[in-house]
Amino acid sequence: MTLSMHDVFWGIMLVHLRIHGASSLKDRRQVVRSLVERLRKRWNVTVADLGPDASWTDVRLALGTLGSSYDSVFSRLEEAESFLRRREEESDFFIVSVQREVDRYDTFPD
Repeated sequence: MTLSMHDVFWGIMLVHLRIHGASSLKDRRQVVRSLVERLRKRWNVTVADLGPDASWTDVRLALGTLGSSYDSVFSRLEEAESFLRRREEESDFFIVSVQREVDRYDTFPD
């Protein structure tokens, strides 16, 4: 029996945020926790807070996702970035930088 594997695409987005007026790690955690929960729930992405651990104002988030097409993975990350940009306008942080990469995972044998 021959198994046929579908294409698998992965995407990762790195986001550097700066929180206005955070005066403690508690302030930082509150902002980050809210963003992480909403991103995970709404777009079904994996989100990791990469630190820096001792900073009250700097946040580096990594978002990751998998899908069966390039377009689906790219658009999910694009929608997550749009959400962050909308929140930036009404919130207490600003986006310093965003990096996004989507590629095909092609190690499955045919």
